[in-house]
Amino acid sequence: MTAGAAEPDLSPARRYLTLEAARALDCNACGDCCNSSRTEGFWTWGGLPDGQYATLNDGAPLIIPVERITAGKWRDRAWRAEDATPATSTPFRCSAFRPQEDGRGLCGIHDRERPLQCGEFPVHTPGLEDDIATRRVLHLETSAFPKCTWHRVDVIAGDEPAVDPHGGCVDSDGYVALGGLPPSLLGRWRAEPPMPRV
Repeated sequence: MTAGAAEPDLSPARRYLTLEAARALDCNACGDCCNSSRTEGFWTWGGLPDGQYATLNDGAPLIIPVERITAGKWRDRAWRAEDATPATSTPFRCSAFRPQEDGRGLCGIHDRERPLQCGEFPVHTPGLEDDIATRRVLHLETSAFPKCTWHRVDVIAGDEPAVDPHGGCVDSDGYVALGGLPPSLLGRWRAEPPMPRV
């Protein structure tokens, strides 16, 4: 590898986990779901109420609508009535978000009541169990979050033949991901030889 060249991305295209295995993972505090500017506007807030969750933030607005002014530059904007519509995708920033020097982000109110969306992303959304039962494989909308614990994860029904009974998951290249791997190493999953095809 030449100096300055980026390391190749050796992680699988997708990782398949049961909902139980996906929920057992810990958030790695990347912070990308806390501020739309960190995903270039991909991640937005739907149904932002008029009060902007100020009751959860000592009277100050918690979720602030933002708008892009130039490439990579965002600014706060006033709340609009259409932001309250669940179908409206409102770019936002959370005023409780605390960026860290290493690029991660911490929640300033994590130990207090937060908006429901904060605790639901991405594997505690209401109705997820039913969606998995119907679809058998459910793609989590984490493609814009390369640093997220659940990046490239598909949640699959527990009785799918792709599930390894020992490791709990199989990646898209047919390798069994080792089940005991701690969440801090998710970006560098080791794999055993491909599973035999029967």
